[in-house]
Amino acid sequence: MQYYPADANPSLEIQFVKGHIAATMTLILGLVEQDILDRDRLDRFFEGFLNELPHSTDTMGLRIVLDEWRKGLREGADDSALKAKLFEVIQGGRVS
Repeated sequence: MQYYPADANPSLEIQFVKGHIAATMTLILGLVEQDILDRDRLDRFFEGFLNELPHSTDTMGLRIVLDEWRKGLREGADDSALKAKLFEVIQGGRVS
């Protein structure tokens, strides 16, 4: 499945998607920090979402990001650890 026109720049689209993921993750972090979102309920939501998501190469990146976030939520990772995951997504890999 192709999400961009044949003449479009796919790397630009990837940057756009990464920006949206980063913005969403930042919003979630803020809500967790303020105790507006419950980590356990958020983890259950992500679990249900992933169960409904098709297993394909189109969804693999999203699955990886959400799995890493779920791991941090379940293990009670502090806010700085969750923020590190955010910057991994933005930069396209682990931060050294």
